[in-house]
Amino acid sequence: MGNSSNGHSISTGIALYMVVKSVVNLLLGFSLTNIVMIVVNAALGYTLRRGRKPFNLLTAVFLGAIALMHLKANIEGRQALYLAEGIADILCAAMLVINKDVRAFFS
Repeated sequence: MGNSSNGHSISTGIALYMVVKSVVNLLLGFSLTNIVMIVVNAALGYTLRRGRKPFNLLTAVFLGAIALMHLKANIEGRQALYLAEGIADILCAAMLVINKDVRAFFS
């Protein structure tokens, strides 16, 4: 069985990452979409910090979908920052689903 306290820390870190990346994206290109993403990521981050089941899975699907939607453009455009963001999104999604401590926190 995993450690719920470690799972909370990991989930909080992922929540923080999601909000920070949204703010950085807004600063790099102001748009309505980026404003909406701040709100969505803040809401998902809040549910991650609270340990609300099944939001770890919903957040993982959301992060994976966003990464996959932009993967081709990021590779073709050789946008290293955005490609790194996509990789981080996939790693965070995997942590939310696979990590035993995160699973313990959400059980």
